[in-house]
Amino acid sequence: MKKPLTTLIVGSVLALTLAGCAAETAASPSTAPSTATSPSATVEPTPTADAAPATGDTAITLTSGDTVITATLNDTQVSRDFIAMLPITLPWFRNSGIEYITELSAPLTEDGPFYTDVQPGDLVYYNPRDSITIIYEETSSVPTLTYMGEITSDLTVFRDLPDDVEWTIALAE
Repeated sequence: MKKPLTTLIVGSVLALTLAGCAAETAASPSTAPSTATSPSATVEPTPTADAAPATGDTAITLTSGDTVITATLNDTQVSRDFIAMLPITLPWFRNSGIEYITELSAPLTEDGPFYTDVQPGDLVYYNPRDSITIIYEETSSVPTLTYMGEITSDLTVFRDLPDDVEWTIALAE
């Protein structure tokens, strides 16, 4: 499936911006064992003390075929706008081996603040292009991201997914 030229340009600009902002680090990529054996496996949340949604957070799932990824969205206006769209199926594409991006058909209401401490597992809104990004590898931030929530499943599942994937995002049952 061909991407619209705008999507490719946005992805390239974002990748170059992220690469330009990245600080050199000696840290190696996460070596956490994968709980998924194939892209069609159900991915369970990584067992952590904070695996349950925080007060005010909304649990969601991203489903593609038999693969189910869990996440939470925070209680901000940008997240509430996105939650109002659910359930929704969106095309996502891998960008630079660090993130998946989807573009929305309309902007979300953003009341800040901008997010500057990007971590693997973060769900962020990129307001210049009305896109949502799932960051699954170490990277740096750009000054126009708004934190929406986090993936609570094991992030290694993203390494085995195809470069283009359609996910249905819905409230967790």
